[in-house]
Amino acid sequence: MSAQTLLLLPGWALGSAPLAPLADALRRRLPPSYRVECIEYPGLTSHRPESWVAALDHALPQDAWLAGWSLGGMLATALAQWRGRRARGLIALAANASFVTRSGWPQAMTGEALEDFRHGLRESPTRTFRRFARLSAQGGRDTRRLGRELLAALETTPLDQAMAGLGVLSSLDLREVPPTLKIPQLHLFGEDDALVPAAARHAIAARLPRGGRTASIADAGHAFPLEYAEETAERMATFILAADADEAGP
Repeated sequence: MSAQTLLLLPGWALGSAPLAPLADALRRRLPPSYRVECIEYPGLTSHRPESWVAALDHALPQDAWLAGWSLGGMLATALAQWRGRRARGLIALAANASFVTRSGWPQAMTGEALEDFRHGLRESPTRTFRRFARLSAQGGRDTRRLGRELLAALETTPLDQAMAGLGVLSSLDLREVPPTLKIPQLHLFGEDDALVPAAARHAIAARLPRGGRTASIADAGHAFPLEYAEETAERMATFILAADADEAGP
């Protein structure tokens, strides 16, 4: 069997370290022919999504499964659109089609709330990182531990890169992308996510082509890929292996 790659793109301002347990769990579930890689964003400071997508396309292996958490899931979706058939499949974790509300897409954060967050990041990065860590951990079973882990990762991110990532997060509009993708796609959500409303799952599900799937994890918030790494990996691996079997045919 030829080697295959699964790429994991991290959430906003978090780096790859929080996804390491998920990567390990995936390696235990996927065949040895799969290489699972946690990606670091290469010091990007542009606020333009297309610059990030172009840089990722240049840096990352072709013909790979694209997966990501939150901002990483949105960028994986944009990269899947960019690559077309040169992507094997897409798995988005806790990722909205638009992080901010837009016409016809109310199931997101308001632009005013995001601008308040942006202002807070400029004026008091530590306080704002702490707030984001709390929101990400909210809805889980062990919110204090999750919050501490997320805050430790956030505080290692240079402020200019965090600001750039926030600009990309606010600009990405992927509402029309899922229906156009010709590859297997799974969108996985936490039922009690404080940053991506539950209604976003249903809105995305309504736009998926045949073969696209959504699912949710109970008693889980935005940080479910950390808190429920084993269950998340099980769902991802099951989807990937089923897609591989469909591609191989009878």
